[in-house]
Amino acid sequence: MKGHRIILNDFLELIKREDITSILDAGSGRTSLSIIVNSFPNTPVDAVVYPGDIRKISSIKEIAEHNENISVVEKDICGDTVAKAYDIIIAHLLLGEAAKFGNSFEALLEKVITMKYKYLIIIDYLEDPAVNENGIMKMCEKYDLIVVRKSLFTNQEPQVFENFTGVHNFGYLIKRL
Repeated sequence: MKGHRIILNDFLELIKREDITSILDAGSGRTSLSIIVNSFPNTPVDAVVYPGDIRKISSIKEIAEHNENISVVEKDICGDTVAKAYDIIIAHLLLGEAAKFGNSFEALLEKVITMKYKYLIIIDYLEDPAVNENGIMKMCEKYDLIVVRKSLFTNQEPQVFENFTGVHNFGYLIKRL
């Protein structure tokens, strides 16, 4: 099992189920959405994908067809306003993809961090040149957020991408005061 799945499952286990009534899967994908639905089977989930992102939309809609609690939303998180408050926002392998859609890591991170939530989960690859882990900590400090847990996982089998090979997944479970 890849480290990003392990980290997400571990973080979700730390959150009290009865406190969760809404979830935003920012930059939703098959892996994150499946884990969320398994962990919170009766909780409404907004699965947000970038408009026209063919890689993800069909697989997300396929999962949503079998679960009435999932709403698929095509939205540019950086460019559009997300006014709704969520109990959990999950940015699972999202921040490294900012440049694919004409945004920057910093802009997407600030947009996600400043949304309304109780908990924020950020998971990505340490080796991704588009991701600045130190920037996440600085942004948490800037907005007085509490890092509940930080995690690092070394994968047995690296995953090869266009511009990097991912060996280490890192994650943050963040809580708003």
